[in-house]
Amino acid sequence: MSGVFILFLLLQLGSIPSQQPRDAGYVAEDPALARLVGTPGPSITLQGLDGRTVDLRNSYGRKPIYLKLWATYCMPCRAQMPGLEKIYEAYGDRIQIVSVNAGVADDAAKVRAFVATYHLRTPVAMDDGSLGSWLKMEATPFHLLIGRDGRIVYAGHQDGSKLDAALENVLAAPVASAKIETLSVKSIAALKPGDRVPAIDLRRADETLLQFKSGATAHPRAVLFTATWCESYLKQTEPDSVEACRRARTQADDLSQAGDVEWLGVVAHLWTTPKSLGDYQKRMNPRVPMTVDTDGVAFRVFGIRRLPAVALVGADGRLMPTRKDQPPPDLRHFGQSQKK
Repeated sequence: MSGVFILFLLLQLGSIPSQQPRDAGYVAEDPALARLVGTPGPSITLQGLDGRTVDLRNSYGRKPIYLKLWATYCMPCRAQMPGLEKIYEAYGDRIQIVSVNAGVADDAAKVRAFVATYHLRTPVAMDDGSLGSWLKMEATPFHLLIGRDGRIVYAGHQDGSKLDAALENVLAAPVASAKIETLSVKSIAALKPGDRVPAIDLRRADETLLQFKSGATAHPRAVLFTATWCESYLKQTEPDSVEACRRARTQADDLSQAGDVEWLGVVAHLWTTPKSLGDYQKRMNPRVPMTVDTDGVAFRVFGIRRLPAVALVGADGRLMPTRKDQPPPDLRHFGQSQKK
């Protein structure tokens, strides 16, 4: 990862005070995204916010495809929304344009409210994390432009002149005559209560592996889902989320000391590296062991959309029913009931 991009991550994470949405248009580019250019595009069906599906395979060979991945709380995403609408006005009849919410710390209700506030006319879909994982997306906004031949021609965080030129070039390119090659995107079905939880690989701040084990354990387990930036980056835009993350963190710390439930913290991978997790641990000093969900698998397996959230796993290794949008008020009773 480049030094410039790391600086961008630090800005996003709140090491520098959060900017207002209209001041946050500049996004440092990640040179590593050049690896995507020239490779086959994704074969994926996205879930539209209107209930309909968007199957990208229907556009390959007919129209170029432009996907803009974003999050409701992302300042640069907000700053770029007027530009996205202008692109839709100019090219919407010639390019398949889809505004794709990244699905991290956002659910349909939040996205609908955002769409209404910003008066978006662009078709909106929600990723369940599958597309972001396929792209190895580390930050938003993320622009992906695919030619009629199914090959990626632009991948980056910035809009502006380079993206504008790519849009013109992709329309001027000849229609593909050869067989179009795409790559399938692996999806993960979210667990339902009673399902056995699979093994999941996570990373500690020192980049060592921690595996959330499958099968029976000596004690039931509780997993706190949060983000290193939840209590800092969201202060101006989502103060209620900031307070909820603070409350969940302190409550988990207190409950973890009882010893009858094994606690684990899992932070979202967006804008987060093991190093930034280490900085978070130094700042917050949590008593619950913390890890990064580096490829987003844990969030997808447990079906986590909003932060903070808690998932409960019984000593038998199966997911227990619980409200995922807030931590239970007292998990000591949960732990004691599992011993009976």
